[in-house]
Order: sequence, then structure tokens, then C-alpha cells
Amino acid sequence: MAILWTVMITVLSLISLGNIGSSIKIPNKDKYVHFTFYFVFVVLWFLVAKGIHVSKKTNLIVVLAAIGYGIFMEICQGFTKTRSPEVMDAAANSIGAIIGLFFITSIYKYNKRKPSQN
Repeated sequence: MAILWTVMITVLSLISLGNIGSSIKIPNKDKYVHFTFYFVFVVLWFLVAKGIHVSKKTNLIVVLAAIGYGIFMEICQGFTKTRSPEVMDAAANSIGAIIGLFFITSIYKYNKRKPSQN
């Protein structure tokens, strides 16, 4: 799932979506999309990393990779004809990644402390 999500982010970041969602009138709605993409990105890659080894270093690698990837995708948009890089999009990506890490590590810690029900 993490790989498929990453591919989806890549494709959707580099293609033109035309007027999709233009009838929905929410201020800065694209920032919510960016936030959600990278929130889920971190959650999925955390679950992959959890299967290997969970540590503060691993968590840091996951969140920095997400932030770096978000910035990289924004830069790549500058090389397309239909998209353009935006600092606020990179910020929304980064905030989504950071909050995604807090969210998933909180759930992981809570479940680890919770007594098992046998």
C-alpha cells in the first residue's frame, strides 16, 4: 500500500487535474489534499518500517523522507507545463507528514501499553 500511495502522489502531483473539484467551494482546499496525501504517506510508511524496526531514528527517517519527497514533488512541478511549485503546498505536505507521525506513533504507543484481552 505504501508504494502504491507513493506512486499515486507522484502521478497526481505531476499531471493536470483540470477542473476536478472546482465546484467545491472550500478556501485553500488543495492544501487539505496536500496535507492528507502526506499524512497517509507517513502512516503507511511507518507501518512498513514497524515491520522492520521501530525506533526514534526510524520515525525520523520516515518523516524526513516524506518532507523531502514533498519538496521534491513541488520542485518537479516546475518542470511541467500544467503545474507550478508552491511553497505553501510544500508546507502543507510537511505539516501533514509531521502530524501523521504524531498520530501513528501515539496509536502505536497506546496499543503497546494496552493490556491484551485474551
